[in-house]
Amino acid sequence: MTGRTGAFRSSRVLVGVLLLAASAAAAWWFLEDRGTWPRGEALGSALRPLVEGKDPERALVARAIWENYLETRANASRWSGVYWGFTFTAAAMSALAALVLKLETLVRNEGAKKDLAALLSVVAALLMTISTSGDFQRKWQANRIAAAELERTGYEFLEKDGADARGYLAAVGQSLLRRHMAIVGGSDARKAPAEPPRPASAPAK
Repeated sequence: MTGRTGAFRSSRVLVGVLLLAASAAAAWWFLEDRGTWPRGEALGSALRPLVEGKDPERALVARAIWENYLETRANASRWSGVYWGFTFTAAAMSALAALVLKLETLVRNEGAKKDLAALLSVVAALLMTISTSGDFQRKWQANRIAAAELERTGYEFLEKDGADARGYLAAVGQSLLRRHMAIVGGSDARKAPAEPPRPASAPAK
């Protein structure tokens, strides 16, 4: 009877920890994905007149910069949530496994205590293994860097007032290529092509 009570309490503790971790991960994902945190609204506001303007080439390039920026930021947010969610949950379960073995009042049955600690340790190790083998951190960083490069390209495009608009498409393409190569990884993949020179300002008349 005591063993069953201890196992029941162990199960409740484990379910509570899993629900807490899931809630934290869901909150992180929601805030990032829904745009509750700032996500380059200033760039979007600055590009909007060009996107909605009458010049088709400037509108095309401005839309390409803005939409690719939004995509890479959204991907960075999702991978950040997955990576840190796995990391924090694994750390919490690893710490809880040690805590379960030390505390006498949390789980009184020794067999249930060892089983719960072992289960928490296994889940923590599994989460870290999945996160590492899936390269979640590298995917998050690659998208974050690409978003920063696209944001810089957008502001340079605005600084030059959209002069030689199509010339900026090469810079957008290079940022996306570097992102893909960083995600793939490997020594050869990291040798991304050099960034093409920025379009020069139109000569003054």
